[in-house]
Amino acid sequence: MRVWGEDAAVLAAAGADLAALAALEQTLEDGLGDLPRAGSVDAHVHLGRDADGHALDPDALVADLDRWGIAAAVCFPANEPGADGRFTAANAAVLEAAGRHPGRIVPFCRIDPMGPGALDALEAAAAGGARGLKLHPVAQRFRPEAPEVVAAVAAAARRGWPVTIHAGYGARELAGPIGSLVAAVPGARIILAHAGRGDARALAARLGEWPDVMLDTSLAALADLTVLPPGRLCFGSDRPYGEHATALGLVGAAARLAGWTDGERSAVMGGNLRRWIG
Repeated sequence: MRVWGEDAAVLAAAGADLAALAALEQTLEDGLGDLPRAGSVDAHVHLGRDADGHALDPDALVADLDRWGIAAAVCFPANEPGADGRFTAANAAVLEAAGRHPGRIVPFCRIDPMGPGALDALEAAAAGGARGLKLHPVAQRFRPEAPEVVAAVAAAARRGWPVTIHAGYGARELAGPIGSLVAAVPGARIILAHAGRGDARALAARLGEWPDVMLDTSLAALADLTVLPPGRLCFGSDRPYGEHATALGLVGAAARLAGWTDGERSAVMGGNLRRWIG
């Protein structure tokens, strides 16, 4: 049994009131009736075990998807680059999970673009069936506009892949670097994670210049989601850092506050992203 995305036994051992947590989760679920989930896609899920101890395995993820009526999830490795620094084992694990859960797990690979053999790692993942790329400038300590990053994004763009870029916690100037990256790789399909929370206002102000940039809603600020255009948003949870109850509640609240139409709700929940991943 899982409560709020966590193993109930683990929560109980920590002294949590399982009954109260379950009741609160059910209350939230009861309020999501106007949020369409047919064809929905979670744009932001990490599989594996992160350096900080957060972990999620594929079977637990699929149970979460079933619990919340979510059709599929884009998955990429947690921050576990391995001894070679190339995410070789972690990428292979995501690809294996996608093979065991066809149609439910959409595999993206993760690389450190500054590390040796980064493009070789991308090509190896592509040969194994990867369908997108995840980059994390904070964890791997690089600038989004660095030449090595441009090369990685260009390699993804040649394949028609979306590229998810961490744009959340760790406030920093991002609009300029992302603008440089977009200019360097015209037509690259970029997904800025966490609704650009690391530099949200400046990023939002430039969306009109970037027709191929979307933002995922994972761990975003509600106020940001209510003013961002729903045609440029895609639902995300950031499992295992976030969980689906809160992620869905956040999008449901934004939809109500901003007055999204039924079509806009469906677009955010999956339609926008499916244009890129099929």
